[in-house]
Amino acid sequence: MSALRTTLFAAGFMALGALAATTTSALARPGGDHGGPPVLKFGQLLASLDLDETQEAALLDLREDLHDEMKASHTDRRDELKTLAEGIKSGNVDRAAIHSVIDAESAARTELAHRVTDQVLDVYDTLTPEQHAALVSRLETIEARHDEMRERKQGEDGDSSRRHRGH
Repeated sequence: MSALRTTLFAAGFMALGALAATTTSALARPGGDHGGPPVLKFGQLLASLDLDETQEAALLDLREDLHDEMKASHTDRRDELKTLAEGIKSGNVDRAAIHSVIDAESAARTELAHRVTDQVLDVYDTLTPEQHAALVSRLETIEARHDEMRERKQGEDGDSSRRHRGH
């Protein structure tokens, strides 16, 4: 795969991750989950490898399927919000119905996460030894950066707490 195609392919996964983060952040936790599900980040790493046409096609199919599902999910959320808003405006909020919708959406997200994970791991299973080595190297680089950022943050938090105590 050419460098340009690799870059565009990885960028597509990054955009999909952003869409997934936006779609799922409302119910994830306060503040949302910025960056998308971990399996999409792994998909980005796979997409950045020098993939053969079959591997590239499998990831492209996955990316297109996910994009369509995420857009549909976003539309469903707007409809849910509209229903909730109408209930509030009318003074007749049906809690059981809202909880039922949340449960159904949660089950659908879980099913989607399992399916996506399987599809990404199916591509992983096709990696050559060279692709696997490149992936391991990239994972080690990412882990080192995360460790460095964590240490830096812990140092900043320590400096901040000492300043607040007057030390």
